[in-house]
Amino acid sequence: MRSLLVSSIDEYSGKSGVIAALGEIFRERGLKVGYFKPFTTYDDADIEVMKDILGLEEEEEKLCPIRIESYAEFMLSSDPVELRKTVIDGFAEVAEGKDVVFVEGSMGYFAGEAVGLSDIDVASMLSSKVLMVARYAGDFTIDRLLSSSKVMGDMLAIINQVTGFKRTYFGTIASRILEPRGIKLVGMLPKDEMLAGMSVEEIRKALNGIYLVEPKEDTLIESFLIGAMSPQTAMSYFRAAKNAAVITGGDRADLHAVAMDAGIKCLILTGNMEPPATILGMAEKYGVPIILVKEDTLTTAEKLGRAFGRVRIRGEKKLKRFREIVEHYVDISTILKSLGIE
Repeated sequence: MRSLLVSSIDEYSGKSGVIAALGEIFRERGLKVGYFKPFTTYDDADIEVMKDILGLEEEEEKLCPIRIESYAEFMLSSDPVELRKTVIDGFAEVAEGKDVVFVEGSMGYFAGEAVGLSDIDVASMLSSKVLMVARYAGDFTIDRLLSSSKVMGDMLAIINQVTGFKRTYFGTIASRILEPRGIKLVGMLPKDEMLAGMSVEEIRKALNGIYLVEPKEDTLIESFLIGAMSPQTAMSYFRAAKNAAVITGGDRADLHAVAMDAGIKCLILTGNMEPPATILGMAEKYGVPIILVKEDTLTTAEKLGRAFGRVRIRGEKKLKRFREIVEHYVDISTILKSLGIE
């Protein structure tokens, strides 16, 4: 049995998506795949998602033996020796009969250091190979990747959300800077608007809103616009947007109608102000969901902007798209060879 710890520089880097995609690919190649997450919070849905995607039979409590509510309380009340035993024993049980077990790291490779459960500790106690996923957030991402290798040792790496011309630099950076430091770059995943998008329901939850008109289908919103202009100006602005939502005041019925005529996929109405019945009827007819929120337009836009930066890969469409990207841009054979699988 081999284990691959999929770690990250920080949160929302794409670890879960990488595991889901690689897991499916490995299974199709005839490998028996397992999944293990040493510790996480009670509200983490990754375990349930992975259990379903990878067709795992184990109970969620086996796949993730340690769940916490307050990390501060956990630090003060836990015994690192007992935690280590829980992780090692739990992993051994999950790994039985498997060819490869994916071990999902925490919020960042350093999380859990206080109780001996950081990705650094877990990789050591489980003798796992390390695949570091780094979300590209500027050129200093390379320095953060190098810093992680100082404490985790040799590793494979995937850089996620690499944009445009930056891809041309990374081949040289990999050979001149990363590989001499023990980092083998096995993939550069491009930024993809669909993957960065949110479902209407995810948006509603993020904004703590209510539906005035519920969605009729699983629409993916890739961007959002602020409606604060005249209807004449708005039409061309809205038409140029792809799979977009519009945030505007609930009293702007003129803009609501223009947005729906222009093909906007969702209306987010602010200030807790409901539109006229004619707008609700039009939305029902066009199949455009309307979400009502209490905050003003600027606050709502800022809140939704933060939510878009923390999007997780969920749902059949996103998972399928991410797998396509992984298959095209990741050197699967090198990962398998690093695990001793030809």
